Amino acid sequence: MEPEEVRAEIARRKQAAKDLKLRETVWSLYKSQFKYIDQQLRKDPELILPEVRESLKQSKNANDFRFNGSEYGLVYTEGKKESDRWGRDETDTTLCTVTLKVNGRTVFEFKLRTSVTYAPDEPIFGESMGEITAFIDGAWVAEVSELNQKMRAHFQDVRKRRNAPAEAERLKQEMKRFGLSEPSRD
Repeated sequence: MEPEEVRAEIARRKQAAKDLKLRETVWSLYKSQFKYIDQQLRKDPELILPEVRESLKQSKNANDFRFNGSEYGLVYTEGKKESDRWGRDETDTTLCTVTLKVNGRTVFEFKLRTSVTYAPDEPIFGESMGEITAFIDGAWVAEVSELNQKMRAHFQDVRKRRNAPAEAERLKQEMKRFGLSEPSRD
C-alpha cells in the first residue's frame, strides 16, 4: 500500500469506530462494570457475572477475564494530571488511555480526558473522548456490548431476587392500604 492509501484506511477505520460509538461503549464497560470491581469482589462477588468473576485476574491498572471463549484485557492508564485555576474554581484534568485487548492483541485504544472542577457548591465531573489510537475490527465489537448488557442484567437479576421478599411484603401492605384483597393462591 502507498502511504496515502494507508492514511486513508486509518482514517476510514477511525471513522468506523466513531460511528460504532466504540469509545463510549468501551468506556461505559470500564466505568460501570470494572472500575470498582475489586471492591465488588470483596463485598459482594455474587453481583459479578459468573463467567467474568471466575476468570478475572487483576493487576495495577488491568482486568483480564474470559467472555464467550475469548481472553479479554481492559486496561485503564492515567497519565499526567494538570491543575488550572479560574477565579474561585480549580480544575484537575487527567489524560488517560483506555485499551481493550482480545486474546493478547490490542484491538481498540483511545485517549480520554477526565476533569474535576472544584466549584464552591460541589465538584463537577467531566469526560471528553479523545483520539482513537488503535482499532482492529472483529467479533469483539458485538461481544463488548453484549458483555456490558449481560453484566448489567446479572447485577439487576441478583438484586431483584434478593429484594423479592421485601417487595412482596411492601405490595401486601399497599394492598391493605387500598382495600384490595390478597391474590388467591390456586
